[in-house]
Amino acid sequence: MDSRVKGEFMRGSTRKAKSGVAPVHAMKSGKTKRGGRRKKSKINQLGLVALIAFIFFTPDAREFVLAKWAELEEYVMEGLAPHQVYPLEAEYTVIRGIDLWNNGSGTGHLEEAIPLPSDVSSDELGPVALAFNDGTEVEKSNIQKIIGMELRIDGDEITIPKVGTKSKANAVVTSDGNLVWWPGQGTGSDYCPHGPCVRVSIDVPAGTHEKVDFAVTLHSSTHTWWHSTRMDGKIEGKSEGVSVARSGTFDDISERGWGSRANTFASTMNWYDRNDGSSPSNWAIDGRQSQAPNIFQVASSIEANLPGDLKDNAYAYARATFDWLNTNVPYDINAPNVARSGEQCLEAGMGDCDEQSNAFMSIMRVKGIPTWYVFGALTDSKFETWQGHAWAYIMLPMSDKWCEDNNVQIETCYVEGSVDVVNHKWLVHTPTAYIDWIEESPWSKVDGYYSGGSISGNDFERKRYFHTEAYEVIGGTWNNKWIGESLS
Repeated sequence: MDSRVKGEFMRGSTRKAKSGVAPVHAMKSGKTKRGGRRKKSKINQLGLVALIAFIFFTPDAREFVLAKWAELEEYVMEGLAPHQVYPLEAEYTVIRGIDLWNNGSGTGHLEEAIPLPSDVSSDELGPVALAFNDGTEVEKSNIQKIIGMELRIDGDEITIPKVGTKSKANAVVTSDGNLVWWPGQGTGSDYCPHGPCVRVSIDVPAGTHEKVDFAVTLHSSTHTWWHSTRMDGKIEGKSEGVSVARSGTFDDISERGWGSRANTFASTMNWYDRNDGSSPSNWAIDGRQSQAPNIFQVASSIEANLPGDLKDNAYAYARATFDWLNTNVPYDINAPNVARSGEQCLEAGMGDCDEQSNAFMSIMRVKGIPTWYVFGALTDSKFETWQGHAWAYIMLPMSDKWCEDNNVQIETCYVEGSVDVVNHKWLVHTPTAYIDWIEESPWSKVDGYYSGGSISGNDFERKRYFHTEAYEVIGGTWNNKWIGESLS
C-alpha cells in the first residue's frame, strides 16, 4: 500500500494489477455434461406422467420423493456452482517489498516497522483442539509454519530470528550505514506499535532509488473448521468442525474458551475507534442500533428469517450472515483508501475485503459472537499476483449436548476459524492466505498496525508490494465451491 493511516487496510500497488484475481479470486464455473436433445413435446409428456404419478402417491411416498428431489437438486446446484481452486499445502517465499524513489534535492528518510509473522495453529487460544474428560486430546494443526525470515537492504542479507529481540542501541548497521533492529512491542518510534516487527531506518540520497525486501519462507496447509460433506475429505479439521447440527447457542459462547474470546471480542457492541478516542468516534465495527441502524436492521432480518428451531443457533446466524453478504453486497474494486465501517459498507451497498469484514463482524456483535481481525496478503492459486488483505476470525461454540455426547471438556468445545467473506471461504484457511498478524486485545494495537512507518523529504515516494520468489504446491489441489447453505 502507498501509505499507512488509521483505518486504512493494506492496499498495495498490486491492488488493481489483476482485477478479479486477488483479493477476490477468479472463480471457475462448474461444467455439466449435456445429453442428446429431446423433443419438447416428449419432455412435456414425461413431465405430465411424473406429475400424475406423484398425485397418486401416498403421503409417506410423497415425502420420500420430495426429500430425494431436494437431495438431487442440491447435488446439481453444487455441481454447477462456481468454484475456487486451492492447494492442499504449499511451501513458498513471499517478498514484502518497499520501493523508495527520491526525486527531490535533499535526502529522504524512511522509518518502517515491518510485521514479523509467526506460526499459526488451528486454535490460537487453547493448548489443544479438543480435550476429552478421559484425559485424551485432539492435537492442534499447524496452518502456518515460518521457516525463515530475511531482510535485504543495501546489498546485505540480514537473518531475522523467530524469537528474541534486538534494541535500536544494538541495531545492525548496513553497508550503507542504515539501521535494522527487531525490538519488542512498545510505544515510541524505536519499538513495535502492534507486536513483533523488524524496524528499518534508512536514508535515501537525492536522485536515487532504494529497495527494502523482507523475505518470508513458510509452509502453509489447508485447514477447515467446518463439518460438512462439501469439504474435501483430505482437509484436516473437518471431523472436529462445527455445523448447524453441532452448534451451541449464543449463551454458550461465554462458557467456551474460558470466556476469553467473549470477554475480549464480544463484551461491547463496538470495536476499533479509528479516531483514537477523539470526538466523534469512528468505530469500524458497531452493532448498536442507535449508531448503526443498517447493521441492526440486517441482523434482525437475518435472525427473523432463520427457522424457528434455529433462532438461537450461533452457527446458523453466522452462516446466514455470510451468505447474505455474498448475495447482497458486491465487491467494490474502487473502494476508498480509508476503509468504510460496517455501517458505511451497508449504506454504500458494496465493499472490499476489509469493509465486508467490518460488516460481518458488526452483525456478529449484535448477537455477541466473538470476531476479530486478521491481516496479511492473498495470492491466486498459481502464486502469481499478491495483494494486501484483511479478513475475520470467529469463535463458535459446540452445543452442550454434542460436548456431553462426545465426552469433551466444555471449555475446549468450540472452534475459532477463518471467515473470508469476499472470497467465499467459510471456516477454512488456505495456503494462498499469508497471515501477517492476528488481532489481540486491546484494539489500540490494531491502530498500531497501520501507523508503523513514516517518510520525510521533498518529492520522496514509497511504494509497498508483495510478490512470490519461489513456491511448491504439495499434495495437489481442491475445489472450494461457492453455494449458499440451506439452514431449513
